[in-house]
Amino acid sequence: MSQTPDATLANLKRTIDKNGMILRGAYLIADARLGAAGVVQQGAVAIAGDTVVDTGPFAALQPKYPGARILGDGRQLLLPGLVDAHSHGRGLSPIQKGVRNDFLENALFDWARGTVLAPELSAALCAWRHLRSGCTLLHHNGFDDDGDEGARRAHVAIRTYLATGIRLAFSPGVRDESKLVMGGEEFVATLPAELGDAVRPLVFFDKEAFADAYFRLFDELYDAYDGDDTKILLAPSWAHGASEAFMRRVRAVADRRGGVMIHMHLLQSPVHKAWGRRRHKKPTVFWLDDLGLVAEDCAYGHAIHVTEPEIALMGRRRVTVTSHPSCNFHMRNGITPVMPLRAAGVNVAMGLDDKTINDDEDAVMELRMMHKVHRLDTYELTNPPLDAYEALEIATVNGARAAGFAGRTGALLPGMKADAILVDLDRVARDPWIDPKFDIADAFVERAMGSDVATVVVGGKVVIEDRRPLTIDVDGLYREIRAFCAKGLTPEQRARADLLARVKPHAQAWYAGWHDGLVDRPFYRVNSRG
Repeated sequence: MSQTPDATLANLKRTIDKNGMILRGAYLIADARLGAAGVVQQGAVAIAGDTVVDTGPFAALQPKYPGARILGDGRQLLLPGLVDAHSHGRGLSPIQKGVRNDFLENALFDWARGTVLAPELSAALCAWRHLRSGCTLLHHNGFDDDGDEGARRAHVAIRTYLATGIRLAFSPGVRDESKLVMGGEEFVATLPAELGDAVRPLVFFDKEAFADAYFRLFDELYDAYDGDDTKILLAPSWAHGASEAFMRRVRAVADRRGGVMIHMHLLQSPVHKAWGRRRHKKPTVFWLDDLGLVAEDCAYGHAIHVTEPEIALMGRRRVTVTSHPSCNFHMRNGITPVMPLRAAGVNVAMGLDDKTINDDEDAVMELRMMHKVHRLDTYELTNPPLDAYEALEIATVNGARAAGFAGRTGALLPGMKADAILVDLDRVARDPWIDPKFDIADAFVERAMGSDVATVVVGGKVVIEDRRPLTIDVDGLYREIRAFCAKGLTPEQRARADLLARVKPHAQAWYAGWHDGLVDRPFYRVNSRG
C-alpha cells in the first residue's frame, strides 16, 4: 500500500539529519500567492531529499533538525526558483549570431543566417544562463524538430539539460503547414518558376508521414524521459502552422497520455490573426475550440492579438498563456493583454523566449519587464497596477502549471519539490540604503538582477553555490562554443540561407496589408494621435 502524503513527509523529516539541508534568509517568500502576509522574517525552508518538508522561522527549524546542513547567511532573500515557461533552447541569441531581430515574418527568413549550435552546446549554455539568474525550471519548446536530425538533437538536448541539474519540460515542435509562409501553396504560385521549384519541398510534402514521424518521436521521448522530475509536452509549433488533422491527433494523444500539456504559439503577429480568419473563416481560438484545444491542458505562447470574445472563452476554459514581454518588443509583435487575460481567469506565465531585454536570458530582468509593461493597461487613477507579488506568481506557480508541474513546484510548501534560490540583497537594499519598511517583494522586483542570485537549489541539489556553478564547466563550455562558431555555416546552411533571402521580398509583398483593420482597437492605449 502506498503511503499517504503526510506519512511520506514524516519519513522524510526523520532522514533530514543525514541527507537534508536548511536554507535560511532574512526574508522567506514561500508562496507568492499569499502576498505580503506570507513573508517570513528570518525565514527558512527544511529540505529532505528532493522535497520541502518544513518552513517557518529559522530559529524554530534549526533546533528541530540539528544535523541538517545550513545554506544562506541570514541576510538574503529566499524564494522559489523562477520558471521560464517558453524558450527554444538555442543558447546564443539572434543578436549574438549576427542577426538583427525584426517582425516575425521577416525574422523567419533572416534567422537562417545564424549559427545553429550543436545541441549539447546550446542546451548547456541555455541551462547555465537560466540557472545563474535564478531560473530552476525551463520549458524548451522545440521548433521544426522533424526528421532523423530533429530526433537526434532532441535526445541530446534533453540528456544535456538533465546533466546540468535544471528542471526540464521539453516539447518537440513541428509545423505541418505554413513552413514557408502562411498560405504557402498559393504563395508558391506567385513566385518566379525557378524560385518556386526550389521552395516546393517546404510546402508540398507527405503530411501524413510527417505527422506519423512526429508522434513516434513524442512517444519515444515521453516513454524515455517523462516522470515526476521531467515533463515531455506536445507542441504543434503554431496554431497557424498546423492542419486540422494534425491538431485532432494532438488532442487524441494528449488524452491517451492522461492529459499531457499542449503548448503552441498563438496569434503572435497580426499576420497570424489575419491568416486564422482567412483559413478557418473564424477567429483562431474559436477554431481551436472546435478541436478541443481550448482547455486547461493547453498553453499558448504570446497570445498578443486575441480578441475580447476569445479572451472570454480562454478564461472560461482556464487555459494558460505564456507572455514574453522582451521578445515581443524585440520582434515588434505588440503587447500581450496580460491584465484582461488575468481578469478573465487565464493562467498567465512568464517566458524568456531566447530574447530578453539585455540579451542575456536574465530571468530576474524578465520578471521586471513583466511587472513594468503591464502597468500600462489603464489610466484610471483608482485602478491598481500589477503588483510585485502578482508578478512573482506569474514567474513561479503559474509557470509551473504551464510546464506541467502544477502543485509540484513553483512554491516552497511542504511536499513540493525543493527548487529554491537565495538572492543577495547587498545591491538591492544596501547600495547604500533602502527604507527597511519597504516591502521585500517590491524591492526584489524593482531593483534585483540575475547577478544577485547567489545560490540555486533544484530538487534538493545545490547546482550553484555562492555564484559558483557545480554542474557545468562554464569556461570549457565557452571555449567549445567559440570554436564551434568559428567554423561558420556549412555549405548546406549557407545555400538554404541564400535561398530564403531571395524568397523574403516576395513574402513581404504577399503579406502586405494583411494587418489592415486588425490592430485598430488596442487593449493598452499608450498614446493618441488626437
